[in-house]
Amino acid sequence: MKIILPLLLLSIFLFFACGDGKPKKAEEIDPNRKEFSKTVNLVDTINLRKGEFLSQLISNGKLRAFQKSDLSFNGSPGPIHTLNVVNGQAVAAGAVIAQVDTRNAEDAIHSARLEIQKTYLELQNKLLDFGYHIEDSLSIPAEVFRVAKLRSGYDGALVALEKAQYGLDNCFIKAPFSGKIANLKTKLHENTKGDAFCTLINDASFDVEFNVLETELQNVKQGQMVKVATFTDPDMRYTGRITNINPSVDEKGQIMVTANIPNSSHLIDGMNVKIYVENSIPGKLVVPKNAVLVRDNREMLFRMSPEGKAMWTYVVIEGSNSTSHAVHANIDRGAELNQGDVVIVSGNLNLADGSEVEIVK
Repeated sequence: MKIILPLLLLSIFLFFACGDGKPKKAEEIDPNRKEFSKTVNLVDTINLRKGEFLSQLISNGKLRAFQKSDLSFNGSPGPIHTLNVVNGQAVAAGAVIAQVDTRNAEDAIHSARLEIQKTYLELQNKLLDFGYHIEDSLSIPAEVFRVAKLRSGYDGALVALEKAQYGLDNCFIKAPFSGKIANLKTKLHENTKGDAFCTLINDASFDVEFNVLETELQNVKQGQMVKVATFTDPDMRYTGRITNINPSVDEKGQIMVTANIPNSSHLIDGMNVKIYVENSIPGKLVVPKNAVLVRDNREMLFRMSPEGKAMWTYVVIEGSNSTSHAVHANIDRGAELNQGDVVIVSGNLNLADGSEVEIVK
């Protein structure tokens, strides 16, 4: 007994000497163990309201200048003598774009005029044979006059003069309308080629053709506003109107629609564009596209409860456009969705039903 008591006192002394006598925390006992903290997910929300939903019919098309013409010299009249334009240059209607040497054409006109003078004298002689003077042309029977001109060669001389004048006119290329020069490849003093010399484009506005399904025709009408975006600047929208709906359905069940888009100096002939035909539908619950997720192969979104919890809600998408969905609750899945509900629109990718959420300040 005398030996046990001193050993017991020694053990107590060593215990308090090695510690402060306070309870150890879990991480002090095991440094690899961390204290558990509750996870709160930060989200953005909107208050659900009924409003107008812009349904969009989206199609692809290509811009085509309202007026466009390939210009050329008929035949190969020779090298370019005068060139007055460059690609991209604006020209007025009737302006001379280019010309070739006119000397041969002018000689042909001079010869044709001399031939007319010669045959005119012969015409007078033929009329005298019929007992008429050419000065009395109003009293000459039409048949007599016709035969006299034919026998004298006068009609043939007139035709030759017209042909020579056509040849002279073909030495010039003139702008049939105001526009811009494009696709000009031939240079000064080069021989003209048989294909188009250049293209004249009136790009004050553009036509764009696109297809709609026959089931979508009810959403398209003459004069309806459309918006066009290029692939180089998809956020910029250009406004136009539908000018033509082809009254025929092709073998693919599609209908050709044409819209006209005024040019704002950023559009170019031949550009590929995306066309948006919009219709406003009132009284719809509209949410951003980011709010709707697909879980279990069904569309759903998360509402936020007053207690700050995410509530899994199945929905049905009634319509979509480039930014939003029109939705209603999927009652077959027991879902509920009403005006005034707080809908989570971001930070929702990793949420589960009942997750703790907090609105980003």
